[in-house]
Amino acid sequence: MLRANVDHVESAYCKVPEPRADEGEIRHLHGHKVTNVEEKGDKVAVTFAKKDSPESTIEADLVIGADGPSSTVRALLEPDVQRTYAGYVALRGTVREDEVTLKTLEAFKDRFTFFHTDGIQILAYLIPGENGTLKPGSRLINFVYYTNFPSKSLDDPSEELTELMTDVDGVRHRITMPPGKTNPEAWEKQRAIAKEKLPPQFAEIVRATKKPFVQAVTDVISPTNEYLDGKVILLGDALAGFRPHTVASTSQAAFDAMILADMIRGDVSREEWKKQTMAYARTIQKRGVDMGERSQHQKLPLEEHIHDRNLASKPREEEVWPQWALSDVV
Repeated sequence: MLRANVDHVESAYCKVPEPRADEGEIRHLHGHKVTNVEEKGDKVAVTFAKKDSPESTIEADLVIGADGPSSTVRALLEPDVQRTYAGYVALRGTVREDEVTLKTLEAFKDRFTFFHTDGIQILAYLIPGENGTLKPGSRLINFVYYTNFPSKSLDDPSEELTELMTDVDGVRHRITMPPGKTNPEAWEKQRAIAKEKLPPQFAEIVRATKKPFVQAVTDVISPTNEYLDGKVILLGDALAGFRPHTVASTSQAAFDAMILADMIRGDVSREEWKKQTMAYARTIQKRGVDMGERSQHQKLPLEEHIHDRNLASKPREEEVWPQWALSDVV
C-alpha cells in the first residue's frame, strides 16, 4: 500500500491512485547499503554500496534513518548502541480460518485471545487474508507465541536457541528467522511442546501453521534522535526498538513522522519536537521491557493462587484447562 501511494508500484493488493499535481519526486532504490554518513559543509554526504559496483556518494540537506531496530545509520553514528537479547523469542505464524476446527475458530473469531503460564504467553486474532481480503473463511488467524529460551546473549546463544535460529540451509540467523526457512526438525520440537503446554485451540493453530517464523525479542534505544547539527535524524524503530507486547512500533513511526513534518513546517519548535519524540521513545520502550519481564520472568500472584488451588484439588486423570486460562477482549 505504501509503495502504491508513494511511487505508484502496482500489485494485486491495492489500486494505484492517480498522481497528484503537488507530489514531489520519489525514487525507491533497491540493493543499496549505506556504508558511511558524514557532514560536508551544510549538507550530509551518504556513501552507499551496490552489489558488484564501486561505492557512490550522494549529498542531502536532511538524512532520516528509518531503517529499523538494526539501523545501519544508527550503527555508524552510535556504534556502542546494540540490540540486547531479552531471554525469550516470539514464534509467529498464520493459519487460514477455514483450515481449523470450528471449536478452535470460535475461540479466536471476533476476539483478541490470550493464554499465559510460566515462561509462556500466546495471543491470536484474525487478520486480512491474501491481498487484504476480509471474506469470512479466507481470513487468517495470526498468532504470536512468546516462549523463554535462556541464553547469555545473541552472540553467545544456548544450544537450544542456536538450533531454533539455524535455518533449513544450515545458516544461523541472529535475530529473525524468515518465514518458510525454519528447519523442520527444530519446528517439530516446538510443535510437540505446543501440544504439551498450550490449550488445545492454541496448540492446533501453532501445529497447523505452514510457514512459521521466529523473532528473538530484543531491546535497543538511542540516547538521542539527531546528529550532525540536526542534519541526520533517527525515526521509528531506528530510534527505539520496542518489544512486541507494546503493539506500538507503527504508532511510534507515525508519531515521529507527523511531528517531524510539524517541525519542518514551523508548527512545532525544534526543542518541542525533540522533547516529544524522545519522551515517546523512552516511555514506550521502558513500558515494553516492564511488560515483557513481568510476563516471561516473574511469578504472578494470580498464577500462584491458581497453582495452590489446583494442588489442593483432586488429581485429574486428564488435563482440563481452567476457565482463567483462556481470556479474550471482544
